[in-house]
Amino acid sequence: MSIKRHQLPLYKGKDHQVRALKIKEIHQDPDGAAYLTPEDESYPQFQVSAEFMSQNKPKEGGYYVESVDGQPYYVEAKDFTKEYSLLK
Repeated sequence: MSIKRHQLPLYKGKDHQVRALKIKEIHQDPDGAAYLTPEDESYPQFQVSAEFMSQNKPKEGGYYVESVDGQPYYVEAKDFTKEYSLLK
């Protein structure tokens, strides 16, 4: 990934915090890896592995999320906005 974890926006949930970006576009490579383009244009496009794509099946409009320990996963937009709010 071309952006550092600490640069991702921080969100607060009921019991924990995560870092996340809303996905605007997904461009998948033939090898299964993909480039995610964040909705917020101040963040660069970044690459995720074929394993991430296969396990999470992200969709445009959803959220790329990293847990406190740095584990990446995907959350549908409706679920994310219900659970998390942006910390400023």
